[in-house]
Amino acid sequence: MKEDNPTKEDNPTRGRIVEAGWKALLEHGYAGTGLGPLLASIDVPKGSFYHFFPSKEAFAAEVLTAYAEHYRANRQVLFADAALGPLARLDRYLVHLEEEALSRSEVAGCLYGVMALAAPSLGAPVKERLADVFARWEADFAGLIAEAQQAGEVDPALDVGFVSACVVDLYEGTIIRARAGDGVAAFARFRTCVHALLGAPLPVTK
Repeated sequence: MKEDNPTKEDNPTRGRIVEAGWKALLEHGYAGTGLGPLLASIDVPKGSFYHFFPSKEAFAAEVLTAYAEHYRANRQVLFADAALGPLARLDRYLVHLEEEALSRSEVAGCLYGVMALAAPSLGAPVKERLADVFARWEADFAGLIAEAQQAGEVDPALDVGFVSACVVDLYEGTIIRARAGDGVAAFARFRTCVHALLGAPLPVTK
């Protein structure tokens, strides 16, 4: 019997399961996501699920990877725009994060945070995947902030690694406060705090 695609990674059924998992994990968290309801929602039998993923944890790790790759690709496009200075690119990204999170009727969560909440009860592979995606996010921030230092936009003595980690921490906290009802105000504080960390004035948005 011929499969839809020669590799598991490219199989459209696998892609549908990952897409459904992305949505379910964001909406219900790891513990609240049941494989039965998830697979029923896309009309995929459990046997097909276990053909692609040996366990729920392995599945969650793959969803996290897909999520991270998607958002890192978007981030790198914004960060590479040489038409803007480094700080302008960073601020445009912060505004982009706000617009994306607030574009729905309910503030969108962050899968990194969702999985981090479940991490204490999960195995090493998921924890390692989480550490890796956070590290990549921080590294992208660090590269852009270092570029801002070279351009004279940021104090060259600034600890780039420390500030980059703080920006990620601030964002995760911002999502929690925004989902709790602060919405736009939470993101306004986020931008203000990031620029304060950088010692740079907050741009006036039109």
